[in-house]
Amino acid sequence: MKKLIPVLVAFFSICNSYAIMGQNFSGPVIHKVVLDPGHGGHDPGALSPDRKLREKDINLSVAKYLGQEINKHYPDIQVIYTRTGDVAVDLDKRGIMASEQHADLFISIHVNSARKPTSIAVGPETWVFGGDRSRRKDDSYDVVLKENEVIKFEENYKAKYEGFDPNNPQSMIVFNFQKDAIMRQSRILGSSIQQSLRNGPLRGVEKDRGMKEGGFVVLAYCSMPAVLVELGFINSSADRKILSSENGRRDIARNLFKGFEQYMNSYAGNGKSAVSDNTVPSPKSFRVQIMASAEKIPPSAPVLKSYPQAGYILCEGQRFMYKYTLGNFETREDAQKYCNELRDGPFPDAFVIAVKDGQLVPF
Repeated sequence: MKKLIPVLVAFFSICNSYAIMGQNFSGPVIHKVVLDPGHGGHDPGALSPDRKLREKDINLSVAKYLGQEINKHYPDIQVIYTRTGDVAVDLDKRGIMASEQHADLFISIHVNSARKPTSIAVGPETWVFGGDRSRRKDDSYDVVLKENEVIKFEENYKAKYEGFDPNNPQSMIVFNFQKDAIMRQSRILGSSIQQSLRNGPLRGVEKDRGMKEGGFVVLAYCSMPAVLVELGFINSSADRKILSSENGRRDIARNLFKGFEQYMNSYAGNGKSAVSDNTVPSPKSFRVQIMASAEKIPPSAPVLKSYPQAGYILCEGQRFMYKYTLGNFETREDAQKYCNELRDGPFPDAFVIAVKDGQLVPF
């Protein structure tokens, strides 16, 4: 549990600001996205029946294609990879890397496998962190066990992940601390991605495998919205035909990107649907939102004592109606510079908002 203390602190410190990412029209601007190609190095991941096709290679290829799509369409977003070559990265370090980089989203890419080979198409599924789901009537929780079992490749894992046994789903309780607000945004991202992947090229012949919750160690260490995507089944000959080809991997990455873009357009502040290219913004000011609360915070609260200049905007009808802000800038660029300073300091999940006549307005 010692290893989890910094993660717990991170979650508690951001719960207010993430709980209200909170404007009706958009959330915070996405600056950094971490793409995590699962497995690597001495850990090949799932293998095809002939053991020639390795999950780790598919994951890395698709992640790079996805990164290229994000860079192409959102050049202002920095894409960070947990690995860019065939190297092993410990599960906890993947999520911690994202947190240390102040990433806004985390997408872990994997390939599934079933207990028995099959010739039918099985298709993708998307997971978010959700604690223990070991009592499922189906065998879907095998996915969680398989992905977490990777820690056995790590040196001295029993001491490192004190209290966690990858063979015992009940021990997932040690990671069951993810805040509801972050989980909600993870579900939005996961749903967007899963909906896009339904369009192919890995279409299951049966009903959609959907978005699920499970105690994935790699997601437990993320202090931002995070999902794990199982692209398809390596021991399905139909899925494998697509997974083994570069064209197939590009197509998968394009649909992953479409899910990412759906999330950006419907939720994130830098979604392309926020303001059309021909729109001339009306005069407004820009502030940095640092937190929010369902009730007015008393002046004696430590955060207001430390930042007496902080003010709030009242947003009637929202659960977290008191939006606390710092700064007041004429340009979004100046506000973003100040926001970056706050993100590097006491408010890692601060974001820029637009204000006019004392009310939140779109950028």
